[in-house]
Amino acid sequence: MDTNFHQQVCWNCMNKYVGIVTTDGQSFDGFIAHVDQNYVTLAVPSNEMVERLNGMPTQESSYRQFGFRPGFFPRRRFFQRRIPFFGISDIFLLPFFI
Repeated sequence: MDTNFHQQVCWNCMNKYVGIVTTDGQSFDGFIAHVDQNYVTLAVPSNEMVERLNGMPTQESSYRQFGFRPGFFPRRRFFQRRIPFFGISDIFLLPFFI
């Protein structure tokens, strides 16, 4: 496929939750955070922060650093992944539910 086509699709799907399959068979899902001439940058969600809080400390003063208050849940962490346009074989929208 043409890299200009993938760039246009990424611009149209900016800030949306997408799935990307690369030419070597890897697949990624995340929000499109940035698009430039050669790469698309995905914000890939991770459960690392939630898994880390399973043994949460008992001191309420330490909740502040995670944004944890009664009635609120810790936020998920996002990692950036840059993918070159020439390595993309497929881009598709995914449903995102909170």
